[in-house]
Amino acid sequence: MRDSRTNYALVGAFVLAMLVALVLSIAFISGRTGGTDDYFAAYDNVAGLKYGTKVLYEGFAIGQVADIEPSLDAGKMSFAVRLAIRSDWRIPDDSVARIAASGLLSALAIDIKGGTSPVLLKPGAKIRSQAGGNLFAAMTDIASEVTNLSQSGLRPLVESLNRTVASFGPVLEQKAPQLFDNLLSLSADLADKTPRISSNVEQMTSGMTRVFSPDNTRKIDDAIGSAAQAASNLADLTASLKSSKEKVDGVLSALDKMVAGNSDKVNQSLGDLRYSLQAVSRNIDSITYNLEGTARNMSEFSREIRENPGLLLGGTKPSQEVKPR
Repeated sequence: MRDSRTNYALVGAFVLAMLVALVLSIAFISGRTGGTDDYFAAYDNVAGLKYGTKVLYEGFAIGQVADIEPSLDAGKMSFAVRLAIRSDWRIPDDSVARIAASGLLSALAIDIKGGTSPVLLKPGAKIRSQAGGNLFAAMTDIASEVTNLSQSGLRPLVESLNRTVASFGPVLEQKAPQLFDNLLSLSADLADKTPRISSNVEQMTSGMTRVFSPDNTRKIDDAIGSAAQAASNLADLTASLKSSKEKVDGVLSALDKMVAGNSDKVNQSLGDLRYSLQAVSRNIDSITYNLEGTARNMSEFSREIRENPGLLLGGTKPSQEVKPR
């Protein structure tokens, strides 16, 4: 009886020791031993995260997710994740906490990418967060897009092709013999005309050879050179005309300035000219009469000189004496 109790006591002690060892092992593995400090990270999507999700630092377990609280800010939903991290662990303030999985089928965890800043985060601080990629979610989205594409694009396209082929079938059945006959006649016609086409091609090739002979090529080069020289001369002429235009513009500008500067004198000259023309217009009759008398006297004087040139030297006495009155 004593041996049975001793055995039971030993077995019970062994079981309790194994349970304690199991609990301690789980605690060590999950990083839940000792005191913890709370840190926070914010994410737009926390799919796969829950209470107890591991928190890793460069792959080493240092804590777990303690709580997830949703919050609405400016109409946008976000989630504040409270991280319970070992109190003896120091985190640089430029570290980044991202949601990641160590393997394809591994559970999600929050992996903290350690920074290089000498400044450490204080307990209760917020760690910069970065959303991790979810391979299965991405594959699900791709599958959904492919399904939508097949239903909204490929299926209508295939149906349209089927209708088109079905509509062309009767037409081809009716027109196929005629098409084959046309192809045969076209082939025969082409076979008959092939020698003539070849002869025409040879003649054209011979003509092109004569046209592009060395002598003609040299002439073409000379013509191109002359055209280039003419273009250069035309450019020089254009530059000269431009210079002449600038000079003419300068002369016109100077004349404009001269006229603008002497406008008073020009107006006075025009007034004097108007007065002179008015005076001549008033006395034109008497001037004309005197001019006519002068013309008659000159005609008489000319006639007498022609009859007796000696009048210019000494003159003659009048033929009859003039009696005093």
